[in-house]
Amino acid sequence: MRHAFHILVCALVCTLAQGTPARAQTRDALDASLVEARRALDALDVERAAQVLESLVATHGDDPTVLAELGQLRLHQGRYAGAVAALTRSLERMPAGPARDWRPATLELAQATRDATADFLEARSTDGRYVVRYPPGQAVLAPYALDTLRRADEALTRELGGRTPRPLRLEIYASPMELARVSPLTVAQIETTGTIALSKWDRLMLTSPQALVRGYPWRDTITHELTHLLLTRATGNQAPVWLQEGVAKLLERSWREPLASATLDPASRELLRTAVRDGELIPFSRMHPSIALLPSQERAALAFAEVTSFVGRYRARLGPGSLRALEARLRAGEDARAAMAAGSGSSFAQLKAEWRASIAQAQGPEAATSPGFIPLRFRHGDAQEGDTQEVLDTEARRRVRLGDLLRDAGRARASQVEYEAALTAAPQDPSVAWRVARAALAAGAADRAQALLQGMATRAPEFEPVRAWLAEAYRAQANLGAAAREARAAIGLNPFDPMPHCVLGEAGEDEAERSREGQFCSALR
Repeated sequence: MRHAFHILVCALVCTLAQGTPARAQTRDALDASLVEARRALDALDVERAAQVLESLVATHGDDPTVLAELGQLRLHQGRYAGAVAALTRSLERMPAGPARDWRPATLELAQATRDATADFLEARSTDGRYVVRYPPGQAVLAPYALDTLRRADEALTRELGGRTPRPLRLEIYASPMELARVSPLTVAQIETTGTIALSKWDRLMLTSPQALVRGYPWRDTITHELTHLLLTRATGNQAPVWLQEGVAKLLERSWREPLASATLDPASRELLRTAVRDGELIPFSRMHPSIALLPSQERAALAFAEVTSFVGRYRARLGPGSLRALEARLRAGEDARAAMAAGSGSSFAQLKAEWRASIAQAQGPEAATSPGFIPLRFRHGDAQEGDTQEVLDTEARRRVRLGDLLRDAGRARASQVEYEAALTAAPQDPSVAWRVARAALAAGAADRAQALLQGMATRAPEFEPVRAWLAEAYRAQANLGAAAREARAAIGLNPFDPMPHCVLGEAGEDEAERSREGQFCSALR
């Protein structure tokens, strides 16, 4: 877009900057200010861009280039009606001309965003720093989203340095279709690679976990996207995609747990080891311009595993201050590979070679115990978490279907027999395990449910029904501390499941939490 901006400026200069040398000189000064504002917006220095553009509006309020950049500024400020008005006036003053004029597409985007968010509700932190906007019917998200923003902001400031002075804004969209409507992503890209959120125009944009059958780690994803925003600002937008994603993925859990080295879930570790063994690693250059362009969720997961482990290894080797030092080098204009090499005292090629060797040498039990990569499931029609299509083993799937039919018919004992047979056929399948646990709890065997799901939660930590039923198993054992921990983990995946809220209505740590969660329990039921 930066190149297209210069084409637009050139076209307008040729049209408008004719006449006396003094007028041409004035135009040169105006263009220099516009370039400064554009560069500030590219680096998410919205404060500087506003300072420059508001001054220009006072003296050149009808200039089409000023109006165009004002529209961009309003988009970054979340003032969508203002963005539409400014871009419309710019096009009226100077109709679209160059083939690469970005104004019509940006106007269309601003109009779509204005319309999509027209009925959004808003929640703000008491200090006004955190703002969450969401569609009607999604109020359950608001308190958790505000809490995540606050905790992530504090953790990321400690790790990356710097602190944006502007309020941090999160917009939550009800479906992939709505996110595609207001972003550069298509529905196909969102569902193919599981790219369900992005950070753009100085705001975080998130698909509601209600749009997926089992939800997804939406609170981690908020932190991931906030990392992108802060890293873009800290580096002047000079970090390449692979580095952006590596840092964001590495830090996405920092809102809830101390940052260790590159900690990957078992399925991701196995994906990475298999790719090294088979020579199937994705080159970092292939991740440009977006991981959303990769051909599948599994390839996207591999890409994230690669860059997370690479950046994590770099940070572990050089210490907690290494990412801040890297940011400074990037902001000064150094290439990312050269900056990492200079920071480590080693060549980038050597860094990558050592990283590959560390993956190949790593040993772990995942191949035997991991359920494997589990893709996100988007909700289409009446899809429910109880659907059996995720059960891959043929015999297990047959037994699960029969067990579901028997349970629906009220034959609890017979259904439990079928579920246990399915677990024998597919002992690592979380879709089977949570059904067995549910049946065990109904039969009063909380110990059996807890023992089964405790290990499964380690191997498949993002499978929400496992975390929710484990919370219920702990509650049934009167282990309220563990029950609360697992219930909060489940809410971090699917806050629209009433059961974790019901558990916290009893097991919450204080009266305020118990009261709030009890209300959500009743409302969601």
